[in-house]
Amino acid sequence: MAVIICAAMWFGSCQNEELDYYPLEKKHLGETYTEYVMNNIISNDTVSRIALNFYPEEVTSLSYVDYDESTCIFTFHRGNTSRYRLSWDYETDGSYVEVQYGQNGMWYTVNEQKHSGEYLLTANDGMSVRMCIQGGGTMFSGDGLIKYSIAVTVNRFSIEEAD
Repeated sequence: MAVIICAAMWFGSCQNEELDYYPLEKKHLGETYTEYVMNNIISNDTVSRIALNFYPEEVTSLSYVDYDESTCIFTFHRGNTSRYRLSWDYETDGSYVEVQYGQNGMWYTVNEQKHSGEYLLTANDGMSVRMCIQGGGTMFSGDGLIKYSIAVTVNRFSIEEAD
């Protein structure tokens, strides 16, 4: 009986252990994301998404759109409801890529696995936009870490005012 209790405690402690989250390395548009580690997975995401990390000036020139370097999320702070054009173009070798907007703690995918396209978004202050992939890929060891190989090249990701 004592063995069962000890085993249950050990398995429970492993499942409750949290990893320290940190974002993927930033990439310029046109560069390829090639790998991620478990620490790159968004900590409160049950689908194991990894947010792609961009240089914000390559994605938008709008001064009222902020970029959070730690979460890789663009957030609107214009002061009123406005329309925006989200556009994207990416290449992938099997990774499930999502262009999403967030509102009230929920994320909505807009690209429907189309590798290239546009979406007109009506956004209030505080709404957010991100591009992410779902975890997966071939596992390998490198630099003392377990890594997963991916192949995602984002050629265009843009947030602009819509007419």
